[in-house]
Amino acid sequence: MNHITEKISFNVPQNGGFQYRFYECADQIADLLDMYFGTQIEDISRITDLIDDEIKVAQDKQARENELENINGGSK
Repeated sequence: MNHITEKISFNVPQNGGFQYRFYECADQIADLLDMYFGTQIEDISRITDLIDDEIKVAQDKQARENELENINGGSK
């Protein structure tokens, strides 16, 4: 089956503070969902909750990996 697709691109901020990048990301996810499903997402609070949760999980994982590396003597 051949699916009809549309190429999209995003401008990812390379500067700006955390809050600016955080909300740009949330807006772009909302735009992507709108494109996929023909929706008009206006309240992005659940998207921001998801992003926040994912960032926390990634940071916790990185902290655990760093802790294990320090226990094992780190890089030499």
